[in-house]
This record gives sequence, C-alpha cells and structure tokens, in this order.
Amino acid sequence: MALQRVGFIGIGVMGQPMCLNLLKAGFPLTVYSRRPESADAVVAAGAERAATPRAVAEASDVVITMVTSSPDVEAVVLGPDGVLAGAREGMILIDMSTIAPAVARKVAEQAEARGVSMLDAPVSGGSQGAVAGALSIMAGGDAEVYAQVLPIFQAMGSAEKIFHVGPSGSGQVVKLINQHLCGVIAAADAEAFILGVKAGADVATMAKIIGVSSGGNWQLANPVALRAFTGTFEPGFFTDLLLKDLDLVLELATEQGVATPLAEKARALYERARAAGYGRRDYTSVFAPLEEDAGVKVRFADPT
Repeated sequence: MALQRVGFIGIGVMGQPMCLNLLKAGFPLTVYSRRPESADAVVAAGAERAATPRAVAEASDVVITMVTSSPDVEAVVLGPDGVLAGAREGMILIDMSTIAPAVARKVAEQAEARGVSMLDAPVSGGSQGAVAGALSIMAGGDAEVYAQVLPIFQAMGSAEKIFHVGPSGSGQVVKLINQHLCGVIAAADAEAFILGVKAGADVATMAKIIGVSSGGNWQLANPVALRAFTGTFEPGFFTDLLLKDLDLVLELATEQGVATPLAEKARALYERARAAGYGRRDYTSVFAPLEEDAGVKVRFADPT
C-alpha cells in the first residue's frame, strides 16, 4: 500500500527535523513555511514546496501543523487560504503545536464539519528529540484516526513514547501539564544548584550525586546539563515559547478553578530571563538572572 502523502506547515527548530525524519521514512512530503528560506533544507532533501497552506492540503492525505500559538493554528487552518479551504473529505489534520485545549476543540469541530478528521498531538523532547526521531507524542481525538496515522507518528517519535490520550483537546491538556512541570522543575534546578555553588559545592559532583538520588530529574540530566551547565543556552526550546506555554497553563487553571502558585512563580522567573535578553535562548537561561542575583555561575569546570 502506498504511503500517505503528508503535508507539513511550520518549518522551524522543531518542524525541520520532523520533516527530515518523515522524508527518511519515505513519506511523500509537501511543505509550507511563512519564511520560505526555512524550508530550503527540507526541499533540498526531497520535499515539494507549496505556496500556501491551502496548496499543502490540496496535495496531501494528512496535513501536520507545527506553529507557535493558538492564533497561528487558527490562521493556517481556518483562514481564507488555509488548510480547510483546500481540504477534501477524508483528509486528516494533525496539529502538533502547543495551543489552548479549547482552541484545539474548536478547530476540530470546524474540520469535522468539512469532513476532515483532526488530532491534537503536541510533542515533547525539544530539538534533540526532533532530530533523533525520538519525540514524545500525546494525541487527542478519534482512536481509529490515531491508528491510521500511527506510522507517521513513528517516523518522528519513539514507539514507546507515542500515546492516544483521549478525545479532542486531551493531547493539549496533557502537554500543558507536562509544560507546567517542565517550567517548575527547571526553575527549581536553577535555584538549588545556585545555592549549592554559592555554598562551595562543585557542579559536576552535585549533578552526579543528585542524578542518582531522589532529587534527580529529566531536566537536570538533559537540557540543564547540556545548556545551562555549559553556559551556551543554545535552544533547545525558546524561553519565549515556555512563557507562552505557562500562560496557557495559567489560563487552563483559571478555567478549572485550580490554584497553581508554583506555575505563577516559575512564570515570573522566566519573564525575568526574557527581560534580560534570553527570550530567543533556551529556557534553561532561567539560571542567568538568578546567577546574577547570587554572584555565581553554575558551570561545569573547563577540562583544560
């Protein structure tokens, strides 16, 4: 059976390696990016370039959107030259952005009215996971539709990290809970390690011991070690984007009547990092303003 023709909209830090992995898996791919140059590497690898989201839909059986925000998803899907304008009955839309669950459900309803099935399937794992084809994927929507596109997900994510989590909007809820923890835990790592360095402890020694102790966490072992303890703060995942996600967390908490004081405090710390010029740097730059306050740098020792 021929592979599904895939369309991909949003060729950024995450979208580009996701597209390259789809091509490696053999999927015919048509792409669109608001900045055409962002798609150059993907086109060079074998993708077709489309002039509009509508044109992507016209060429595809499955269309993936991977853009920044809820308004961006609405624009590329519902706009006059958007995906649904070019969709035919039976097409599948997968939004892999991180957006408000209510917006995911709204777009799904409008897609359904056009005979198009939609999954909200945000991802976790950052650019490292995207490059490695090892993303976590959490999909909300119809289980039968999920089964139809599972090979597409498997081209971008690790099989053991791909989940169907419930009805429309569920993927976004799970992703926002993940982002809540991501933001709070990375900020806690920053606060704790700065305290340790200020008190005279060695960064590598602390990281090794804590990594096998009850304070160990994925943030510490991966982006914090790679980007904060080296001082590069190379994204990764932009501070601006984590702030957007934490805003969505707080919006969801308000809707549900749940207090989230830790998310609120973490958001304020990331806002300080953005104000210090780290908005387009990795979110582990939450370390930077706290380091300045303490008068220390939390870095691995230079081996030279």
